Amino acid sequence: MKRSAYLIVLAIAFSLGGQCVTVTVEAANANSSVGSAIQAAEDEKEADDDAEKKEPEPAEKSNKDESENDSEDKAKEAPSEKKESTEDKAVEKKEEKDNEKAASKDEETKKTAETEKDSEKKTDGKSEEKPATKEAAKKRKTLTIEPKRMKIDLTLDGTFVANKTTEVVFRPETWTDYEIVEVAEHGAKVHKGETLFKFDREKLDEAIADLELEQRINELAILKADEEMPRMEKTLKLDSSAAERSNQQAQEDFKRYREIDRPMMEKTAEFMVKYYDFNLNYEKDELEQLEKMYKADDLTEETEEIVLKRQRNSVEFAEFSLENAKLSRDETLKISLPRYDVRIKESLERSEMAQARARQSLELDLTRARYELEQRKKARAKSLERHGKLLQDRELMEIKAPVDGTVFYGQSVNGRWSDTATLINKYKPKNNVSGGTVLMTIVETRPLYVISSIDEGKRPDVSDGQKAKVALPAEDAERVAGEVKSVSPIPVSPGKFEVKFEVTQSEIPEWIVPGMSCKAQITTFNKKDALVIPKTAVHDDEENEDQKFVWLIDTKEEDSKPVRRNVKLGKRKGTDVEIVKGLKKGDVISLDDESKKDEAEKKDS
Repeated sequence: MKRSAYLIVLAIAFSLGGQCVTVTVEAANANSSVGSAIQAAEDEKEADDDAEKKEPEPAEKSNKDESENDSEDKAKEAPSEKKESTEDKAVEKKEEKDNEKAASKDEETKKTAETEKDSEKKTDGKSEEKPATKEAAKKRKTLTIEPKRMKIDLTLDGTFVANKTTEVVFRPETWTDYEIVEVAEHGAKVHKGETLFKFDREKLDEAIADLELEQRINELAILKADEEMPRMEKTLKLDSSAAERSNQQAQEDFKRYREIDRPMMEKTAEFMVKYYDFNLNYEKDELEQLEKMYKADDLTEETEEIVLKRQRNSVEFAEFSLENAKLSRDETLKISLPRYDVRIKESLERSEMAQARARQSLELDLTRARYELEQRKKARAKSLERHGKLLQDRELMEIKAPVDGTVFYGQSVNGRWSDTATLINKYKPKNNVSGGTVLMTIVETRPLYVISSIDEGKRPDVSDGQKAKVALPAEDAERVAGEVKSVSPIPVSPGKFEVKFEVTQSEIPEWIVPGMSCKAQITTFNKKDALVIPKTAVHDDEENEDQKFVWLIDTKEEDSKPVRRNVKLGKRKGTDVEIVKGLKKGDVISLDDESKKDEAEKKDS
């Protein structure tokens, strides 16, 4: 056979009443040969039944859409991996050709149907509209079950993550003022022991010096308090004893005053008045006797005058003494004694209060002094503790690299460095850093793995060991081989499971670094001879939603009606679904909802 010759096998089955037309074409030049064959078949059909009404346009469009969807789904199922086996590529290329032939056939069929429809509308009257509707209701779209490849790929957003990372955690004990003097740049390669951060330590050194001085002062105060405590205790006891004695003496004095001194003072005042009154009377009597005696004697007048003068003076002195004694008595009884009563009572009360205060001081002041001494000792212990922490914080004034690697600012969360841009602006001289954070991470850029997450609905489709292909960010970069290393046993966030991929290290380009994104593709299902039908051909049982069925057509009998066939569904992809039970190769099913079509026919009749 010559190379330019064409082999066209054309099988055309026509049936009146609108049954389907099946065309199978195999040729080196399928497009032109298929078009001619279909056109000839349609012309012959039009000559045999010129009055027959074709399917409505929406049905033709649906048929076209189904064909186009099948073509698109099959095109998507075409092999995307360059390293697949030769046999798989050959099968998939054959499927592509079959899809193109089917699409070409549907396009020609649609054009012919539209032409005939326009012609029939012009020639047919309104009287023929109802029979045409009945004919259209009898038409159905069908599908012959043929095995084909069904491949389902799951594409996940992933991130490259380094196997070995060392976080530089910054957790000072008490100091908070860390002003940057020097810092390693983001992305810099460092060796173990190289400086990552250097802070200004002047303020910290000053704080430590002040604290040390305060500690020495506290130590002297505690030493003094320790030595003073026994003396203070003895002094308080002496003060208490003295106050007790003073109170005792005051009580005794008060008692003596009330019982002895005061009555005697009253009595003395009265007695002194009596005494001077008696003395006055005596002097007066003496003067009276002298006067009588001198009248009868022979003494000279001079001597007489002298004696009488003296006696008169004594009387005058006695009168004055009596008057003074009366005034002194009145003062003692009315002024001095009442005032002294008040003073002695107050003195007694003061001594009692002094005694109570001395007792209280002995108990409370001594206890307070002991507590204050204990407080000083605790404050000293805290000061020593703070001093030790500050000395530790001073060691953080220069942070060095713990391992060799590349500097990444911040902390990696699920492989991503979300705070890097902020930290690049923050980590500059004169700025401060906060404690209790991861300042940076030292990363060994090789080896790498990929981390991703899947929805909980996809969790059953992914398992350890599944092969994967990792697409790099660059469009022209070749994909990297890998496999699923592990899937988290529990969700890492609501509705999400973590997936880790091992990748072939030798295939990773040098420009790939941790934190870069990628796409991980897992083939979760790949079956060469799957029985696949559109989802629209599968119907739910009205009484049992879990029971699915299709409408099966017996092609051996022209007038047979579709019958229900229960099926079991398998995998789903786009608009297609796999049938795992209930159908076999060669079965023909209806793509229409036959139950609704029957209802429409009943209404038209």
